Amino acid sequence: PSLAKGRRFHLFLSHRWATGQDQMAVLKRQLQLVLPGSSVFLDVDDLRHIGDLERYIDESQVILIFLSRGYFKSRNCLREVAAAVAANKPVVLVREADFAKGGTTYEEARLECPPQYRSFVFDGREPITWHRT
Repeated sequence: PSLAKGRRFHLFLSHRWATGQDQMAVLKRQLQLVLPGSSVFLDVDDLRHIGDLERYIDESQVILIFLSRGYFKSRNCLREVAAAVAANKPVVLVREADFAKGGTTYEEARLECPPQYRSFVFDGREPITWHRT
């Protein structure tokens, strides 16, 4: 798959470490199996310096936000959301539904989201529910 000029990643996986790391590692592996040649940013694989989060967002075509408990309470997740808003990036929402694995409801996530980002993140979007097989 081709990338737009100035982009290094097709997809940036934005998640809270404590409640989304394992799920996003699985998602990245699965996407690369079904879409050979795709470039997916995942912090444990691609992050070189935490100060460059905004640059990684800028270098990504699409941002996937993994909605899980406490996502919008994470300072780094909020940095990623703010950068996505500033660059008007396309966003995909995926929601963890299993409360034992850090799940949240759509309503809880929407209320937890800071008001200045809420419409950008949620309006016109239905999250994809994360399912385990």
